[in-house]
Amino acid sequence: MARVLFINGPASGHVNPTLGLVEELITHGEEIVYVSSEEYRSKLERLGAAFVAYGNFLAGAPASSLGGLMPLSNLILSSYDIILPCIREISETRTFDYLIHDSMYGCGNIVAGMLRLPHVATCTSFVYSERMSGGSSGDEDMRESNRRYVKEFMALARQMEAKYKIRSKLQIQNVFFNPGDLNLLFTSRELQPEADTLDESYRFVGPSIHDRGEPLDFPLEKKPGQRTVYISLGTVFNEFPQFYALCFEALRDFDGLVIVSVGKNTDIAGFGVLPEHFIIRPHVPQLAVLQEADLFITHGGMNSVHEALYFDVPLIVVPMAADQPAVAGRIEALGAGRMLDAAALTPELLRACVDEILTSEHYRLGSARIGRSLREAGGQQAAVREIMRFKRKFGIL
Repeated sequence: MARVLFINGPASGHVNPTLGLVEELITHGEEIVYVSSEEYRSKLERLGAAFVAYGNFLAGAPASSLGGLMPLSNLILSSYDIILPCIREISETRTFDYLIHDSMYGCGNIVAGMLRLPHVATCTSFVYSERMSGGSSGDEDMRESNRRYVKEFMALARQMEAKYKIRSKLQIQNVFFNPGDLNLLFTSRELQPEADTLDESYRFVGPSIHDRGEPLDFPLEKKPGQRTVYISLGTVFNEFPQFYALCFEALRDFDGLVIVSVGKNTDIAGFGVLPEHFIIRPHVPQLAVLQEADLFITHGGMNSVHEALYFDVPLIVVPMAADQPAVAGRIEALGAGRMLDAAALTPELLRACVDEILTSEHYRLGSARIGRSLREAGGQQAAVREIMRFKRKFGIL
C-alpha cells in the first residue's frame, strides 16, 4: 500500500473526472489524502479517501478572472498562498510516496519539488488548450489588458518565489499547465488536437465515468419517437438568464422533453410559466440525464463534453470563456456537433441547429465515433494500470 497525496482545484470539472480514479486506486490498496475545497468532502470521503479542505479561491471570483489565459493564470498563481501553506501543514504529520495533482490547479510541480515526490498530473482539458485559445490576438484594448496582466503576474511570481523559496522561475506556461512525470489525459487520442506531438509521458485513458450517487428526482417521460434535449452551462459559467430565456423561446413548441440545469444562483421563477415539456432545476444528475438525451446544448466545459460523448450524445456548443472555443471548434471539426457564437445567437438560429442535428445521421455517427474512442481508452482501470507502471519505475511499493 502506497500513501498518495492528491491535490485538485475547487471546481467540479476538475474534481468529478478524478472520482473514478480515486475509487479504483483505493480498491487497489492505495491510501489517499485528497486536498480540495470543502464542498467536495462528502464525495471523496464516501469513496474512502481522507480529505483536507482549503479555502475556495474561485468562490466569488469575477467572471473576468476566469475567462482568459492571463487573468486565470494570475488567479491560479495567487492560489499558491492558499494551497502551499495547507500542504506544508499536512506534511508536518504525514509522509507520502507519490503525488497526484491536477495539471492546472494545485501547483503540482512546486509541491512535487517541495516534498521531493515523483508525481502524476491529471489533465481534464486538452493539453496546450491555452495555446489554441488565441489569447494573444484581439484588439488594442485586449492587448493592453494582457500587458497589464503580464506585469501583475511577474510581480506576483517574484513574491511567491521569495515567500516559498521556489528556486525555479515561475512562468505563465508552467503555472497554467503543470506536467508530471506521468500525465493522464482524460480524453482520447482521436479527440485531442495534435496528439502526435505529445511524448510518451502523456497517456490517453479517457474519462472516468463514476456513479456519483445522484438519482433523478423527476421522471423522464416522453411519447414514443420524441427526443430529449438537455441544456446546461456547467457549474462555473452558468449565470446567464438571457441565454436560458433564448433557449426557452427556441424550444417553446419542441415536440419532446427539454431538461435544463440553470445553476443555484439563477431565479427560476423569473422565467414565468413555461410549457409542460420543460423540466428546470438548479442542478440535475448529469450522467443520468445524458444516458437518455438525444442532444446536449452546452458551454463546452471539457468534463461535460466528455460525459456527453461517452454516451454518444451530439452537442451544440456555445462557448463562453476559457478553453471552450477550442473545445467547440474541435467538436465541430470532428462532426460530433455544432459551434454557435453566443453574441450572434437567436432563437431561430438555435432551433434550426437543434432540428438539423436531431435529423442528421452525420452528427449521430460523429458523436458515436468519438464516444467509442473515449470508452476504448479504458477509463479509471487504464489510469490505474499506468500508475502501477509509474510506481514500478520509481521503485514505489
